[in-house]
Amino acid sequence: MHTFLRRRIVSTVLLIASLSVSLPVSANPPAKERLPLMLSGSGCDSKEAEMNNVLQAIPGVTGVYFNRIPDHVLVDITTGTVKPADVINRVNDAAVSWQCKVELMQSCITADMPSASPSSNHNE
Repeated sequence: MHTFLRRRIVSTVLLIASLSVSLPVSANPPAKERLPLMLSGSGCDSKEAEMNNVLQAIPGVTGVYFNRIPDHVLVDITTGTVKPADVINRVNDAAVSWQCKVELMQSCITADMPSASPSSNHNE
């Protein structure tokens, strides 16, 4: 009877210990960000495979999606591992010989705030 009870206690303790060790890892997944990259230049269309290879080789890039938006590639990154500027620089370094340029697409959310001038009136 004592052996059965002892095994049961040891099993319970091990189960609780394994759950407590794995919980913090799953509780804080790494932050992700999607970069909308705009492609310009005559050589971009024919270099999709090469550009995909460059992007996939960058640590922190978790997804690359062509043809969802014309003349763009969407790139998913892990924010703590790679910076958007590093992704753009790596692709542009390779794309120089392809006659292609990659830029981060500015939207109303990501664009810089315009500076307020004394003559502008935003209260109208």
